Amino acid sequence: MKRKLIIILSSVGILLLAFLLAGIFAGQKEEPKDKRPLAVTKTVQTKKVNYQTIQTDVVSYGRVQTAQTLDLLSEVSGRMYQGKVRLKEGERFKKGDLLFYIDDREPALNLKSQKSNFLRDLAGILPDLKVDFNNNFDAWNSYFNSLDIDKKFGPLPETASEKEKIFLATKGIYSSYYTIKSAEARLDKHRYYAPFDGSIMEVSLQSGSFINPGVSIGKVMRRGVHELKVAIETKDIPWIKENSPVKIYSDEMDQYLEGRVTRISDFVNQNTQSVDVFIAIQPSGSKIYDGQFFQAAIPARTVKDGMIMPRNAIYNGNEVFVVQDTLLKMRKINVIRLADEDAIISGLDRGEDLVIEPLIGAFNNMVVEKQEVKDIDLELGEANEAASTSQSPTASN
Repeated sequence: MKRKLIIILSSVGILLLAFLLAGIFAGQKEEPKDKRPLAVTKTVQTKKVNYQTIQTDVVSYGRVQTAQTLDLLSEVSGRMYQGKVRLKEGERFKKGDLLFYIDDREPALNLKSQKSNFLRDLAGILPDLKVDFNNNFDAWNSYFNSLDIDKKFGPLPETASEKEKIFLATKGIYSSYYTIKSAEARLDKHRYYAPFDGSIMEVSLQSGSFINPGVSIGKVMRRGVHELKVAIETKDIPWIKENSPVKIYSDEMDQYLEGRVTRISDFVNQNTQSVDVFIAIQPSGSKIYDGQFFQAAIPARTVKDGMIMPRNAIYNGNEVFVVQDTLLKMRKINVIRLADEDAIISGLDRGEDLVIEPLIGAFNNMVVEKQEVKDIDLELGEANEAASTSQSPTASN
């Protein structure tokens, strides 16, 4: 019994000692410090409001196309042969070169037969002309002597009286003459001469093929005359005028050209949902290829008292933030023109600190710290810099 009591008291003592030591160690532990988050002031990029006269540009992209292409079609039937130029894609030719011809031996012989009959008929009436119309006989006699069945017939002499005209008509002279002229014109259609300096784009039939009227032989393009077709959004069309000078450039090919707006389409292109504008490229020493990709800066209207700013820093269509002291203030503006990335605005007081970057979660009277930016890269400004690098002067926006 005594032994059990000793064991119980020992266990209680050990427990009390353990609680005592735990309390001592707990008192020696340092209490954790209260860590409060530091207040952070957001830094925003600003620029001083300053208005100036801005020459705006409409910048777009497009591909070069030949200003003049022709389909080679035959108006007569027969065996077709190549002329001075091989009927191969890429072959060049000069103005006046024979591109192709249709076998004309049979129609040429028929024409000579008709001319021979005309000479016979005219020779048969010369004695009558000498007797009845002696005052005009020398003209007809000289005309008869000048005729050559291997050459084209010239115009008939003028008649001196109505009686003479009736006499010639009853003898079939006029009918025979115009039948010959028609045959001469048809014989000319057997040979096709190049109307300009150019090259062959497409070839549908090879030399030696038999063709019928209206069959396509190929397509040719004129060299040295190109135009650029660009797609312009409908909102920018009122800013563009025909005959305006255009700066055309390709950074990839390091080419800088000049052009002029020749025409503006009257309808919306269903493929691009924009209006096509055609720009004639002025000739230069630079080589231009059909289908080449170019960028064009078309001068638009001049804006007085405007300022360029990033478009994504505009809220609700016509609101921006300015910084007064250290607080954000929302202001309404006048949006004069919108581009893809930039906008031209007015409506703020000169010297105000305009926020030129988009802000997430910003609100009126929010405390900020401004960081003034002197120069910013804007879309309209980039078009100027690219267009003014070489031969072409700057097209400012």
